Amino acid sequence: PGGGPSGRGPLVRGLRAKQPDLRRVAGAWHDRFERDHPAAIAELVSMMLTVADTPAHAEVAREDVQDREPADVVQQLVAALALEASEKGADFTQHWLVSRERGAQRVRENYPLLWREVTATASHRMLLDGLLAMLRDWTSAMSECQFRSVRHVATVAALNVVEGLGVAGQNLQELCETADVQIRDAEACEALDRLPTLRAERDEAARAARSLAAARDSMGVALLSRRAKDVDPEIRRCCFDSMRRWAGAHRAAFLDQQWTRYLHFGAGDRDPKVRLAVFAVLEHLLHNDASVPAQAVATLIDHSKPKVLARCHDVDPAVGAAAVRCAFAIADREMLGETEYDPVIDLVWDADAKRRSEAVAFISRFVLIEDVLDYLPSGGTLMPTGAVGGTVARRRLKMILQFLVEYTEEHYRLVDRFASAIWRRASCIEDWEIIADLLLQGGEHEVTGALHIALVHLAEAVVQLAVDDAATTGGADVPAHAEAVLDRAARALAPRVPALLSSCQAEPAAMRRAASLCRHVLGHCAARQGRGACGGFISGQQGEAAAEALKTAFVRQPDTETLEHCADAMAHLLDLTDTARGIILGLANALHAELMDLVPCIAAEAAAAEVPPADALLAAAARLRILAKACDVSLCRVRGFSGALLGLLDDRADAMAQGADPAVGPQLAVTLLELLVLVMMRHTAALIQPDPLPHCVVHDPIDRQELKLVPTAAKDFCKVVAALLQADPVPQVRTAAFASAVAVLTAWANAVSFTEASRAGEAADGEEPPFLRLDDELAEALCGHLGELLTDANAVPPDSGRFEGVSALGDAKQASAFSQLFAGLQQSLIGAGGRDASCCALSDSERVRLAALVCAMLGACRHPEIADSTLPAVVLAQALSPRNDLQEVAWILLRRLRKEAHLQAESADAFFKVLLHAVYLVHKDAGVEAARDLSSRLLFHVGVGKLAPVMQVSLVAALQAGVMRSLTATDAAPGLLEALVPWVTKRCVDEGLLRELAAWVEGEAKASAPQGREEEQAEHAGLPSLIAALKATIERGEKAAASRGAVGAAPPAIMASAAPQAPAKRAAGGAPTPRGHDLEEEEDDSPLQDAAPQADGDAADADTVVASASLPPTAPSAKTPASGKRRRTSGTTPHSQRNPVGPAKALGPRP
Repeated sequence: PGGGPSGRGPLVRGLRAKQPDLRRVAGAWHDRFERDHPAAIAELVSMMLTVADTPAHAEVAREDVQDREPADVVQQLVAALALEASEKGADFTQHWLVSRERGAQRVRENYPLLWREVTATASHRMLLDGLLAMLRDWTSAMSECQFRSVRHVATVAALNVVEGLGVAGQNLQELCETADVQIRDAEACEALDRLPTLRAERDEAARAARSLAAARDSMGVALLSRRAKDVDPEIRRCCFDSMRRWAGAHRAAFLDQQWTRYLHFGAGDRDPKVRLAVFAVLEHLLHNDASVPAQAVATLIDHSKPKVLARCHDVDPAVGAAAVRCAFAIADREMLGETEYDPVIDLVWDADAKRRSEAVAFISRFVLIEDVLDYLPSGGTLMPTGAVGGTVARRRLKMILQFLVEYTEEHYRLVDRFASAIWRRASCIEDWEIIADLLLQGGEHEVTGALHIALVHLAEAVVQLAVDDAATTGGADVPAHAEAVLDRAARALAPRVPALLSSCQAEPAAMRRAASLCRHVLGHCAARQGRGACGGFISGQQGEAAAEALKTAFVRQPDTETLEHCADAMAHLLDLTDTARGIILGLANALHAELMDLVPCIAAEAAAAEVPPADALLAAAARLRILAKACDVSLCRVRGFSGALLGLLDDRADAMAQGADPAVGPQLAVTLLELLVLVMMRHTAALIQPDPLPHCVVHDPIDRQELKLVPTAAKDFCKVVAALLQADPVPQVRTAAFASAVAVLTAWANAVSFTEASRAGEAADGEEPPFLRLDDELAEALCGHLGELLTDANAVPPDSGRFEGVSALGDAKQASAFSQLFAGLQQSLIGAGGRDASCCALSDSERVRLAALVCAMLGACRHPEIADSTLPAVVLAQALSPRNDLQEVAWILLRRLRKEAHLQAESADAFFKVLLHAVYLVHKDAGVEAARDLSSRLLFHVGVGKLAPVMQVSLVAALQAGVMRSLTATDAAPGLLEALVPWVTKRCVDEGLLRELAAWVEGEAKASAPQGREEEQAEHAGLPSLIAALKATIERGEKAAASRGAVGAAPPAIMASAAPQAPAKRAAGGAPTPRGHDLEEEEDDSPLQDAAPQADGDAADADTVVASASLPPTAPSAKTPASGKRRRTSGTTPHSQRNPVGPAKALGPRP
């Protein structure tokens, strides 16, 4: 029941035990060995075969080993196992030492310990009188077996026999030392009669210790000479892991060349786990210990130092970190020259955290004048307070800064990696009063030049690390330590924000980091305002001065990233001080007036102007776009501000439609689109959620008369966006228009949903909130552009242009898909120069990235008309994409829909409706096989085993809708129902529902077919395949249920006698299943060809399964009637009130 290998022998039972007394098990085996040597050895050999998971009949009996050479028995065993494998098949790569099955972990722990106890607890007389020779001969012979599992198990046994010999020899050495003490005591007491006995015992123990040491060395060297070069990397790793334990007890002995020579070629092993084990041994041998002969260590260093320095840059980060630790040990013995430091120092900039951590320890100890890592190695304590004085912290900071300036070579972005390596290890980087004294103008110890730039980068990196740790949910000490660091930073820097910005204004790189530092500090103050920790750090005149400094930086600085940080900092100031609101509104007014003055000039294109109006307008719009994320830059002037921007975009759309040269360039168009979306999001929240106002608009000016124009402005925006999607030749502008439309529709739907949720249970007072519809023209334009994006992205070779950020989409710590998309579009348009499409080509990676981000935005959209359109189905169809990143966006959407499907019946219906629509689209474009493959992949991610009852009913209803469409629609492509076969064969629906569905399908086929054409219509729809799959699945489920019932009814005696003796079957992961039980397979048991989901895209038709521009728009949903108001749902429909198999009206066919 607890898992583990089968068998009733005492040794096997000891392996399976959760808390075994292995010393007692070994002692009992010693007693059996003394009574019957062959039987005891046969028991050990049988245990090895059991752990190797060989067939049960290959056990070894007493007669098999008596008076026979171990090599002959192993040869006979190999012949028997080979015959068995040729007849029935066998897998000799999986066994209990590598299995993941229940009980395997106990076997991995107990099996080596048992062999160690068998050797270590035996008396030296028993060992030297024959036990040692037998153990050596049998384990060595079996370690030469051709079968990998047997060889692995025997090698582990032999290695632990060697370790047991070392323990036994150590015990004898201690016995000799005790005897020496007793002899001295006897001589002192003149007990001369005891001296001969004590000396004889000591001499015997000394001889036995020498004999056991010689046996250990000879057996260990023989094992390493053969198995350290084994073809199995696990066996090679076991050899070096054992050598590490041997050297732990006898370090001086293992510095001999007979042992260390295996480390030299092991350091170049092709398997990283083996190399890691080798460097673990080497690190232990190189440890600075006065008891170890210095000459032996020096010889080892001379031979190993080149390999150590080379492996510091190993492709495997763990191996590289272990090599750095070895280099640390060599340098600690003063045998590493300063010219050899550079390969290790360079690793502090490495992308891997493990290597950086070890490299910074090396730098702190051997490069810096003083060791700055003063935290405890455990790292579990909080930030030390007053651990070092201000003078010491200042000196250490200056040492770090000098190192950074010298080694970064002005690539100050690398400072982030250095900071992450010393984070929570050096207290000097957390002494913010000292940092402020060095950083700010007027400080007593202010640094300048390159040191100042490095310090700004270091301070910002430390605060960023603290912010990240404060947001984690790890150990309790991690957020607490981060909060303490941020409190110190806020206390030191929040009142001095103007001085901080002033000290960095002449250095663009430093200014970017200083603005980010202000953002983090003020954000922490705003977050902790209500808890009294940081509320008084910035208020009154200090808050006003900070707002003025941030405003000045926002106006003067040209860097976009700096502007982003300044805008975020001003947004945090709005929550900290009332005076900031007027300053920020004044800034918005100034930028607003500048933009409105430039709008009339854009068409005139004044050539005599020093700065072209288009460029000046782009600069003003860019700053407004950034500030719009903090407050409403239109100042609630919907008619004038939003109307002016919409007019510019409409002029570009008209010019493109007429083939004229537009006055608005592509970069300005993308900027205006993003700006309008940000403004309309705020206006939508203020309009639809008026009481109480959401936090995102609580600081904005509110004009109710102007807000009444927001629905009209939103409709006009949708029309302009549709025109850009249809006429604009620049792909970035079309993609920006697509994202803008989806973002506005999503924001509107979310605002309505939040308002309805807040009013749940209350009496409806007044009109329902207005709803923004998705008209047919915009829906068709969105479908067409999505098809273009996905076609271009799927045309990129799968091994190039990969977008690594797909898995992080939706993470609160990362920028939203909307922000990432517009940032990418702006970056791709910088330096485009002209205003035509020839200057705006996209690279392969940009095409993939834009497609993935657009799909992610669609996956997060809950607008009911978007959900009922073709767009989500097209995203789900990317499950067939040859690119893993595009497949991932399909799974992101599917996971969201699946999660919502468990909440209420309507969501479950919508979930399977979208899946059905995706299969229909692929079937229409690429045929039956591609659609069937998509069905398999989608159902594979829907769930494992039987679905929840509400999900089962919705799946059956979707199948009914598919049957109705295939039988009644005049434009239905042939074989649609054949593509839905995996929905049945997945066996996720109860057999009772499937039986009812089969009867309904047969009846519907007869009722809907014209007279005399029943068979022709059924063949065209693929009905025979679906019915055959239904019957086969029902029959298989009934057989499985009957089998489980029969097994459950069997009496215990029969169950015990019926336990099979064959080796355990294995699941896909290689773990054996418990003997006596069958795996219930969750496979596709269709009578047609298998269409199991694959990890990579199939070559057949995969590249053609993308959305096309001709995809039809969908009809208005039942949830959005013609009045424009969304009908509210009344909650979840009880499962008992739903008809599982009946007319599929709610899931009718799509256009």
